[in-house]
Amino acid sequence: MADTAAIVAGGCCRGLTLPAVPPNILLVVLDALRRDAAEPYGAPAGSTPAIGELATRGAALRQAYATSSWTLPSHASMFTGLLPRQLGLGQAPDGSPQSAATVLRRVGGHMVPAVLSHSGYATAGWSTNLWVSQHAGFDQGFEQFTYVPSPRLERRTALLGEGPRARLAWAMEGLSARRDDGAADVGNGLRASIAAWSGQPTFWFVNLCECHSPYLPPRPWDDLGGAERVQAALDSQRHLNFESICLFAAGRWEIPAEAFERMRHLYARAAAYMDSWLADALEALDRRGILDQTLVIVTSDHGESFGEAGLIAHGFSLDQRLIHVPLVMAGPGAVSRPGPFSQAELPELMCEAAGVHAHPWAERGLPQMVAISQYDPVGSADHPRIREFAQRWKLDSAAVGHLTARFTAATDGRHKLIARDGVEQLFDLEHDPDERAPLDPGSANGAFASLRQALEHPAVAASLPKGGGPQPPGGGPQPTAPPTASDEELAALERQMKLLGYM
Repeated sequence: MADTAAIVAGGCCRGLTLPAVPPNILLVVLDALRRDAAEPYGAPAGSTPAIGELATRGAALRQAYATSSWTLPSHASMFTGLLPRQLGLGQAPDGSPQSAATVLRRVGGHMVPAVLSHSGYATAGWSTNLWVSQHAGFDQGFEQFTYVPSPRLERRTALLGEGPRARLAWAMEGLSARRDDGAADVGNGLRASIAAWSGQPTFWFVNLCECHSPYLPPRPWDDLGGAERVQAALDSQRHLNFESICLFAAGRWEIPAEAFERMRHLYARAAAYMDSWLADALEALDRRGILDQTLVIVTSDHGESFGEAGLIAHGFSLDQRLIHVPLVMAGPGAVSRPGPFSQAELPELMCEAAGVHAHPWAERGLPQMVAISQYDPVGSADHPRIREFAQRWKLDSAAVGHLTARFTAATDGRHKLIARDGVEQLFDLEHDPDERAPLDPGSANGAFASLRQALEHPAVAASLPKGGGPQPPGGGPQPTAPPTASDEELAALERQMKLLGYM
């Protein structure tokens, strides 16, 4: 391997010199972390000091964009460098993680853990989100991959009910505030792996769900009094299930201001918990003497809404609060860029940092200096599930339209063009960050034409052929067979999806 390498992330930082020894890479995805919940992006000083220190030591990208507004497609892009519709994963084909696994296993050699493994890296991953697990195909290329479901699933039967027993279970969950959503177990596993580091360059990946609903961090991060903790848990039971999230997006569900206040407070406390978790991971790297030779990347797969734009949680939109994400990095290969950075560029960035130049992303096929995001609905207006839901709640066509809209967005950082079911609107993000006042396209000094050209780029509308996908140079590792699951295991997976508000 050459003594030096130039990072080429869409042409942003050519000439950056890297050490001869390939660096370790730690990619941490703090699921559902809003950009404004992190210190480098406007959160109060002292709220996320570890993330703030990481940004001071490296860089906090100001224009980082997720490729979608929910977990599966965003992670798929971070792992493959492809847009959701290129993969056919705007939604899982039949709504299940297993159907997503079928797609990802066709392109397994194109996933960054497989490319790094093929290039001599050890690979280890942990995830607390079912959509980023072996059940969804994300274990490919990892020598070790551990899915850690929420400890709250120990009480899943009661927590998923609707009667008095369920309310009591949620109330007790809030009152005790002892459980997290798997972060402690993942932290133990990661720190053990770091302590046992053999000297082989290693790629570590972590997904943590603590900022994801139901926003119930453990004490001492949950600093509310007992009665407020109970009420916050009951808020989660009532307002953060899939049906309520859909009804809120359709304009048919109300959430009291005090419930939103509790959610926002505990969400910020969950972000503080994640910052403490990150500090422990960085300390473990430092104790092992490898912090300075590790590229640490901390980001989010999407943001979260708390009533803004008529939304709660995520999905159903490509609103700025959902796709404009934090992205902080430090260490060998860290980059800075003033313009837009798509998370689909992360595989290329990591491989270039590792000195792996013969990778599938050497010739980027995406629009340059523009970030693309895509959101596909869970179903069309005539889908049986949508029809049944609309009939049961007496939703009119406008309400159904909120649930079935298809979005594509392109941004150059200053302007943003959104196509909703083919209807285009242009926004000036500098003067209208909440996207309330569409511009006359003729007043945008050519921005409309360039962003529209980006939406018409072949890669934006491309899809991979059935039965195959790109593979890394030299053949790479072969796709693995999907794991089989018993009826009992499938039922448990369904309960996990419900607890996370996905069904």
